Amino acid sequence: MIVLCAPERGGNSLRFAAALLGVALCAFPWPTPGAPAAGTGASGGTVTGTVEIGPELSSKRMRLELYASPVNAVKPGAAPADSGEMDNVVVYLEGVPFSGPDTARRPRPLVIAQHGESFVPHVLPVLKGDAVEFPNRDAVFHNVFSLSSSRSFDLGRYPRPQTKSVKFDRTGVVKVFCHIHSDMSSVVYVLDNPYFTVPERDGTFRLSGVPPGEYRLVAWHEHAKHPATRTVRIVAGATAEARLRLPFPDVRTN
Repeated sequence: MIVLCAPERGGNSLRFAAALLGVALCAFPWPTPGAPAAGTGASGGTVTGTVEIGPELSSKRMRLELYASPVNAVKPGAAPADSGEMDNVVVYLEGVPFSGPDTARRPRPLVIAQHGESFVPHVLPVLKGDAVEFPNRDAVFHNVFSLSSSRSFDLGRYPRPQTKSVKFDRTGVVKVFCHIHSDMSSVVYVLDNPYFTVPERDGTFRLSGVPPGEYRLVAWHEHAKHPATRTVRIVAGATAEARLRLPFPDVRTN
């Protein structure tokens, strides 16, 4: 917005010169508070698309317990493979320059709850340096631990409603288990930039504010033999589209 400023009448030459300077300054638009300044690179591009997954990703595991479950323990209902498994997919961009702080405005706190003798959610993508809370919301003890090379820890046995947390300082896949309930597992996927997401139940996803450049777009699932990848070119103010399918079909040569 341009604001015109007029000098006061009747002033001396010094006041008149100052008024003229005010006119010159006010004649140029000033950025709106909070808006990105021109030339800072804050205005990025967007990538949208869909992820498709096959029934091969669904699997059932036998429950083996060290301790008997209480009668009132509630197991969450299993979601259909074509929708519930999408919650376990992580879509992210590789190679995006990022030095922090996190501008993705992701929800806080980051939580993997012990609920119904399961970890909820099963997969949680986080940014390197994030801390994840592990609250016990069951009427039984749990013991949360990991032996992963990216982050090993053992939180010990603790009851409801206690919460313990772990900070993740190295990138990679961290598999989390419970010593007491052998079929309980979850995954913390630690990434080095904030351009990642979990698709919607229909497989659609969107990553916004990405710095211009060419990157590899990845869709990951722990049961897929290979991640699905595509190369995408990000242009400021534009939207790139991509379609990914998990898992890759086996390619055999004779």
